Amino acid sequence: MAKFEIRQIDAWTEAEGGWTWNDSIKIGEFKTNATDEKRAFLYALHKLGIVCKRGRMAVINDGNIFELQDRRTKEPLYAAIPC
Repeated sequence: MAKFEIRQIDAWTEAEGGWTWNDSIKIGEFKTNATDEKRAFLYALHKLGIVCKRGRMAVINDGNIFELQDRRTKEPLYAAIPC
């Protein structure tokens, strides 16, 4: 069973491109046995009232952390961090 902490991200854009996390706030957590942890992350966000429009957002996995990003700007909005 994998356990994740959901965090809302406050980030700023870098001069040379990209984003840097400034701060993050814990808004919840979830546990999952699913092999598709990305889908479990989106479901947990939905249960918190955060609904993503299809094609507008993207979930990026950089190894352990899942980030929900704006597809156009690449701004990180939410993250799922393993506990």
